[in-house]
Amino acid sequence: MVLVARRSEDFLVVLTEISVQNVALIEAATLELTPGLNAITGETGAGKTLLATALQMLLGGRARAEAVRSGSKKATIEGTFVLPEGIGEKMMRDSLGDLAEEIEGEEEIVLRRTLTEEGRSRCYVGGVIVPVKALAALGERLVSYHGQREQARLVEPAEQLGILDDFLDEEALRAKDALEERWSEVERDRRELAELKSSSEARVREVEFLRYQVAELEEAGYSVAEYEDLTRERDRLRNVTDLLAAAAAAGTALSGEEGSAAEGVARAESELDRAAGYDDGLGELLNRLRGLSAELQDVAYELRSYLDELEADPNRLEVVEDRIQALRALERKYGPDVEAYLAEAQARLSRLENFEEETAGLERRIRQGETELERLGEVLSTGRGRAAEELSGKVQENLGDLNLGRTTFRAELIEGTLGPNGKERVEFVIRSNPGEPELPVRRFASGGELSRIMLAIRLAQGRVEPGATYVFDEVDAGIGGETATAVGAKLRELGGRNQVLTITHLPQIASEAASHVVVAKATDEGRTLTSIRRVEGEERRRELARMLSGRVDEASLAHARELLVGGR
Repeated sequence: MVLVARRSEDFLVVLTEISVQNVALIEAATLELTPGLNAITGETGAGKTLLATALQMLLGGRARAEAVRSGSKKATIEGTFVLPEGIGEKMMRDSLGDLAEEIEGEEEIVLRRTLTEEGRSRCYVGGVIVPVKALAALGERLVSYHGQREQARLVEPAEQLGILDDFLDEEALRAKDALEERWSEVERDRRELAELKSSSEARVREVEFLRYQVAELEEAGYSVAEYEDLTRERDRLRNVTDLLAAAAAAGTALSGEEGSAAEGVARAESELDRAAGYDDGLGELLNRLRGLSAELQDVAYELRSYLDELEADPNRLEVVEDRIQALRALERKYGPDVEAYLAEAQARLSRLENFEEETAGLERRIRQGETELERLGEVLSTGRGRAAEELSGKVQENLGDLNLGRTTFRAELIEGTLGPNGKERVEFVIRSNPGEPELPVRRFASGGELSRIMLAIRLAQGRVEPGATYVFDEVDAGIGGETATAVGAKLRELGGRNQVLTITHLPQIASEAASHVVVAKATDEGRTLTSIRRVEGEERRRELARMLSGRVDEASLAHARELLVGGR
């Protein structure tokens, strides 16, 4: 199995360390990993796949209670990732949403997951508890698996089309995006037109109902300003007796002959006028009194006018009360904002009454949209033709390097009905030997062959940002000799731009790794334990010798040294 860490444009996601406690046969192990190709080897049954299982759990995969080591209460897996510089924050935000704000750090992140013997699981990102779905969303951006089941995605039409579209040029990519957006707009217009045409009876009923409502509201002449004026008038008419008494008393207090405010101000004005002849300092106060006197006279005049106009009018009060009740009834029927309701009803009525014009407009927009869709589809089809040639050529070259040189690969475009993704689908076809018929990949490849074909495709994607991570299950299944050497070289090439973990039984592949890890199983006091250690130098040569011949002797050690020529 191969696990490939995601990469950004110029910088890799790197899993620098993974710690496992009480997972199946692993009691406690910490593994430090490096960028590039990391090989994990060990005898059959030693527990090599436990690391992959633990990593899947760490990244939000299914966690079962039986994964907890027998006799332990809890299993724990922890991994430290270095994120691409400058995009860590976006990656966290896209995966975790608002939870990302609670997590500190952008360029390094620690993931942890615990699992109890009862099957209860907890997930942590940067020390913050997150739902398993959020952990899985982040995990997909960090490490992705392509095991036997996952690599079967290679035969799915959507996956194949996605791979092909990685090779589109800028013009075709723009056409693809525009086509998807325009398709949505045309579909919306189609649904609206169908709704208009299929609901003619309902439309007639709605027109009649709206006409009634609009006529009622227009005839009523509802106005918020009128309602407020009527409310004030009603309050005045209801309290006319009190208002008359208050106004009369106020007028008497201001301008009655004896003891009135006007009399007092006039007397004060007279006294100050006489005294001002002896002190100029009183002139300002005298002027203010004269102004006050004039203001009092003006107020008294307006009060007399108010009294002359104010009179009880029971008939008018009844009219006002009736009008207010009518306006309130409209509010109860149509809501608090009657004027807004009327405006909306008038607009809706106008649209329905102009049904023919509306449908004609929609039909015109749909025709224009369909013409544009055809044009965009043609641009995309042309671009996909160029992309298919490039993809086929690059995959064919890689197949030769993987000792599948007699196998031919072709990305075949099959035209269909125009849709949101264009008018064609793609089928990856293979001819295993000259003279044999071409067959779709889904009908041709065995597990090992499919793994190598996928490896050839993923290597072809190296010129573009893949946008996905890769797992090649059984990449070494059923091969050996020169083919194994070729696969190892290609995995090392892939490790030149991505961090790769490969669990392998082939020394030709393991010898290509920058880092070599050995998984071993032993028995201690009746308990089976799995240990994990990184090997270098002579210890690594001995492991390769064991893989070569099943034993360590001078011949196998010499062969191992030959495999490691070049300083690996």
